[in-house]
Amino acid sequence: MPKLCFLAALTFGLVLLHCAPSCLAQAGMDEFQRGTAAYGQKNYAVAIGHFTQAAQKGNVTATYYLALSYLGLKQEPKAIELFRHISKNFPNTSEADLANTYLGRLQQIGASASATPTGKSSGPTRLEPMSAADALKAKLENHLTEEQWAALPKSARIPFQMQNGHMHVQAKVKGEYLDIIFDTGASLCAVSIADHPNLFSKAELEKAPVIPIGRPHGVEYMRLVTGEVSVDKITRQCVIMLSREPGVSVIGQNFFKEYTYEIDGFYVRMSKAPYQGSDVASASASVGGQVNAKSGKATESAGPRKLATQPGNVKALAVSESSKSNDKYTVPFIREKNCMIVEVMVNGKPTRTTFDTGCAPDGLVMPMWMVQPLGIQHNSDGFFAERAEIGPIIRKYARVNFANGLDCLLIGPKFFGDRPYVVDPVNSVIKFQY
Repeated sequence: MPKLCFLAALTFGLVLLHCAPSCLAQAGMDEFQRGTAAYGQKNYAVAIGHFTQAAQKGNVTATYYLALSYLGLKQEPKAIELFRHISKNFPNTSEADLANTYLGRLQQIGASASATPTGKSSGPTRLEPMSAADALKAKLENHLTEEQWAALPKSARIPFQMQNGHMHVQAKVKGEYLDIIFDTGASLCAVSIADHPNLFSKAELEKAPVIPIGRPHGVEYMRLVTGEVSVDKITRQCVIMLSREPGVSVIGQNFFKEYTYEIDGFYVRMSKAPYQGSDVASASASVGGQVNAKSGKATESAGPRKLATQPGNVKALAVSESSKSNDKYTVPFIREKNCMIVEVMVNGKPTRTTFDTGCAPDGLVMPMWMVQPLGIQHNSDGFFAERAEIGPIIRKYARVNFANGLDCLLIGPKFFGDRPYVVDPVNSVIKFQY
């Protein structure tokens, strides 16, 4: 089963990887890389030129990004024409599924506009794929009162098994036991309704708000519900994203963010951290304009994200300054919409990275536009970084995997090997054992 960074990740913290296909060789690959580089910088006009040339060579992914670029310029008619082209000429592809999602969403918007009484227009109708961050803010913050915090168990010991590179734990959602991924890269818990179609009733689904969630391969519209989630001794009410994609059920940061946790080869050992008031939590959560699902993740700007981090200058500085500590075994991180951002040295260049236990690949996961800036090389075995370093972990000739919708790197548990570590959310550090 293909895995994304949930986006899936979901990003939700999962990763659906888009490794470079052979059809993108030579000039086609060059144009696509240039296009993704421009797209990552929101230079949509330049991206359109490169994606157009790559699309002419039959690259459906380039065609899809071309449509997203037109959306970025508010040129919906051209984007719709391309989405229809993808749907008709490239059926049974993930790009066609995403194109159909956009077209369906547009029909919903049109129907809503038609139903608006005369004289009560809410303004111009636009297809805005990534404009839900403000609407999600209250749900994402979900601050606990001191009484609610006190009611949480002091500790839990959660066994996990590695399956296809993911940390699987047993959880109970709405009273039903699920095999689910423990995912530090997911802002929110998520459930695949493809795998669990009867978990939520038709009435619950109909009244649940629909929001756009960025994924490495594009945008998926998901429903937001609230339900009871239990893992080991911890039970709490959580906001849950519902995905139609199989295999993306995850336990996200909104379940365990009040805990420090240690991960070794067999268990996630969780201990309740000291209470932080809502003022402290709000200050931490307010930086950045995006929501990461896996990942869990909507943003203010059009285009695919991981469920999604677009760093701000202040936060980037905070990571860089903190990382100058002489203690290589203590790695600082910052939170952006519940996602953990660390700094990884890639070929000597400090690079913002999402630490994501839902990321299955061994090595680095990045968008293609980072290849040239980071000095990524290529040989017969694929793409690699000569050296990647975080804390005491040094990886030489680290394999590079691609997920083109990301804004920053991803690393998963395989990057750390067998070295145990503790995540301390109060002091915002990851502590590796000596």
